[in-house]
Amino acid sequence: MKSVYSILLLILLSGAFAEATHLKGGEIMATYVSAQSYKIRVRLYIDEGLGMVPEALSSVKVCMGDGNIVDLPRVVSSEVRPGGVRVFEYEDRYTFPSSGIFQISVASDQRSDNIVNLPNAGGTTQFIWTVIDTQVQNSTPVLPYLSFEAGVRQVFSIDLKPSIADNDSITARVVRLSRPSPGTCGVRMLDRTYLFPNEISASGTFKVDAAQKKLIWTAPEVVGNYLYAMVVVEWRDGAKISETYREGMVTVTDKPGETVEIPPYESSEYGGLITSTPVVSSPEVSMAIQAYPVPTENFVTVKAYSKQRDIIRLQLIDMNGRVLTEIASKIPEISVQEVFDMRNLAQGVYLIRASNAKDSVTQKVLR
Repeated sequence: MKSVYSILLLILLSGAFAEATHLKGGEIMATYVSAQSYKIRVRLYIDEGLGMVPEALSSVKVCMGDGNIVDLPRVVSSEVRPGGVRVFEYEDRYTFPSSGIFQISVASDQRSDNIVNLPNAGGTTQFIWTVIDTQVQNSTPVLPYLSFEAGVRQVFSIDLKPSIADNDSITARVVRLSRPSPGTCGVRMLDRTYLFPNEISASGTFKVDAAQKKLIWTAPEVVGNYLYAMVVVEWRDGAKISETYREGMVTVTDKPGETVEIPPYESSEYGGLITSTPVVSSPEVSMAIQAYPVPTENFVTVKAYSKQRDIIRLQLIDMNGRVLTEIASKIPEISVQEVFDMRNLAQGVYLIRASNAKDSVTQKVLR
């Protein structure tokens, strides 16, 4: 009877672990072998503290972008951070039926919870992907691991120099998390509930420094786990030959080290400081706006920044006070960017108004 209870307990524990959340990031790499054959490698970052869960991940299902789904066996397991993160790598050879452009992807509902910049993280789907062009002989770049620790009010950076390089050039940018569209092998979409790490405190910068080939966060303020994502694009003779989405995690702790002055907030998505000076009645300005080009003949791009996360409303208004176009963010945001179509408007002066719950600011634009 005791052995029966032991078996039942083991089954219950296995079920609990199977439902646990454990993914802290991932990426997919493709290495050219010959003709239309590639070595496909999936790298997953696992919460090492969950013990039995990683051992259950003996294979992963991969959508190959040609209608086929394959099981890749696990080939490597190594420690990234003692007691924190382990990387599992899955690999096999695959031959595409013809030359073309293919999105290779993996979706999993086992993302880690308790993420500062992603509400209900454990209920979201991790979706990693790589797009390759098999019309050219090429292997996607292999870059350093994605799981790191950062210190409060310190400069954090990740090296983006490939550990295995060829003669192709690469560019990288930070992006919002990807999520899959409905279906077995989904199309990639943006997760709009995700916030960039520097949006949490609405201060500092989180961006790729192209000159140094580094992802730099200056400087974290709030302790906790942060997800981040970047897209690395590979170029040959000016043509894009691969595009890889990489998702990782930074754990911010209050650790010893040299601290720095935190710079003003800069949008990770749109780039650049919003420097226009709004005229508002509030003693503490909470909104800024920038519209360009001015004057314009066709379209005007509007960037608005709110010091506090809020619903941001943008309006295009004529000189009689009529609202011609209105756009509002669907969720509270720190910054937004929209484009207003002015092609059908008469020549003259118009106003762009940006507002949150506290303030509103305006800028004149000429048509």
